Amino acid sequence: MNFIKKYIGIALSVLVFNSCSNKETSTAKIQGKFSNAKGITVYLQKIVENGEEILDSAKTDDNGNFSLRNLAGDLDYYIVRTDPANVIFLVLKGGETIALTGDAKDIEHTYTVKGSEDSELLKELRQYEKKLGDSLNVVYASFREENPYRKDSAGSALQKYYTENMASFSKKFIGKNLNSIVSLSATKFLNQQTSMELMLKLESALSKQYPENKYVQDYKALMGDLQKLPPGSDAPDINLSSPTGEKIALSSLRGKVVLVDFWASWCGPCRKENPNIVRLYNKYKNMGFEIYGVSLDDNMDNWKAAIQKDGITWPQVSELKKWESRVVKEYSIEAIPYSVLLDKNGKIVAKGLRSEELDLKLMELLGKNS
Repeated sequence: MNFIKKYIGIALSVLVFNSCSNKETSTAKIQGKFSNAKGITVYLQKIVENGEEILDSAKTDDNGNFSLRNLAGDLDYYIVRTDPANVIFLVLKGGETIALTGDAKDIEHTYTVKGSEDSELLKELRQYEKKLGDSLNVVYASFREENPYRKDSAGSALQKYYTENMASFSKKFIGKNLNSIVSLSATKFLNQQTSMELMLKLESALSKQYPENKYVQDYKALMGDLQKLPPGSDAPDINLSSPTGEKIALSSLRGKVVLVDFWASWCGPCRKENPNIVRLYNKYKNMGFEIYGVSLDDNMDNWKAAIQKDGITWPQVSELKKWESRVVKEYSIEAIPYSVLLDKNGKIVAKGLRSEELDLKLMELLGKNS
């Protein structure tokens, strides 16, 4: 089992990255010195919706020194790397002069950054998570070797410790850094049901500090959505037809942890996510977990074909009215894929979880049954 999650994220199912100007400022630079870095190329990249965009590059001198132009515009996430697997994540804005040091053989774990408070905070958050995850992985590996038949219960206990520890750290981190967008990355470790006051406080602070920032706008939309159907509230019942014409009610699944998965055959991101959902379903379906798929299709044949092609075996329903379906309004759906996780009593636990975050939450909710 792996306790390491992706570091960039703000508790949204998918980050929509903000495009910004690449206008060069007069003196702003990223100056650095890496050991073990004679004559290598260092790149500055901007994270964009489809991957990364190279903004500048420079070769190190014999002593590992290099200088890159800081081409950041609006406050956003950037990468400095030597190769695809050896990277530093930074949060930059135009006009900053940054100083970097580190070992080019492992810059992610050895770097220092000066001149960007947000980048320093991002390092603090990432390194705390990395240190905690690595230590728990070591404990788990040792226990698995010595007690293979109890590895699942040990994994659940370690996962519980990880979740509680990261939540505690993140609450303190956010409380001290309400004016930094890096705090958005920390919100994914919070329990939405018990941390609403802090999350709203963060929204207020960032909306005043960065009202036009895309990450802040996305977070503000998320908070509006959470308040419409907040964690702890009853999920509106759905009772629609399956591909065979059978009516299946969401409420009929009470007694199980249920992922209400909103998707469609025509939705590319949904189809890309389906293999991960299939994997999680197979992992947890015998532990009290069920998925209730709600399609926003409007074509029965396309819907059926996608179900078969993607290997979907859990209950599926649809009104075949695309965005005119009643569930769109009832669940305040603005984009798909979108999911709502329910506890055994049909109450909302979390929204928009995907991939590692969903896996970790399911392990937390169902691990005790393993």
